[in-house]
Amino acid sequence: MTRPSHGKDLDWLRSLSHLPILLKGIVRADDATRAVEAGVSGIIVSNHGGRQLDGAPATLEALPGVVQAAAGRCEVFMDGGVRWGDDVFKALALGARAVLVGRPVLWGLAAAGQAGVADVLRLLSGELSRTMALAGCATIADIDRTMVAPG
Repeated sequence: MTRPSHGKDLDWLRSLSHLPILLKGIVRADDATRAVEAGVSGIIVSNHGGRQLDGAPATLEALPGVVQAAAGRCEVFMDGGVRWGDDVFKALALGARAVLVGRPVLWGLAAAGQAGVADVLRLLSGELSRTMALAGCATIADIDRTMVAPG
C-alpha cells in the first residue's frame, strides 16, 4: 500500500510562515523517513494518547525506530506517557531531544492553578535529577541508550 505524500500540505504551511515545522503523530520509522525527506525541522513521536487506535504502539516503544530513521537529520521529541522524571530519562536515553508534558501540566493546573503547574515541573525536574544521579550522569549529555537498553 502506498502511503499519501503530504508534501503539498507542508509546502502550503511553509508559504504561511517561515517558522520551523514540527510534525506530530509519528510512530513509524517509514513515516519519520518521509517527514525528514519533506524537510521538517522536527518530529514529535506521539500516538495522541493512544486514544485514536486500539493497539497503537507506546511512544517510548516507537521512539528508537523513529530516532534511527531520522538519523540526526531533524530533532526528535516525544509526547505521551511522560508522568515521572525517569520517563524523561528513558526518552532522552533513547534519543529524544526533549519531551512534551502536557497532561501532567494540565493536572497541576486543574489541582492548584499556576502553583500546581510549577509544582509538577519542579517534581519532574527533581525526579529526573535523582534518576540521573543514580545512573551516574552529571549532565543531560551523559545520558545514553546503554542506560536503558542492552547493547
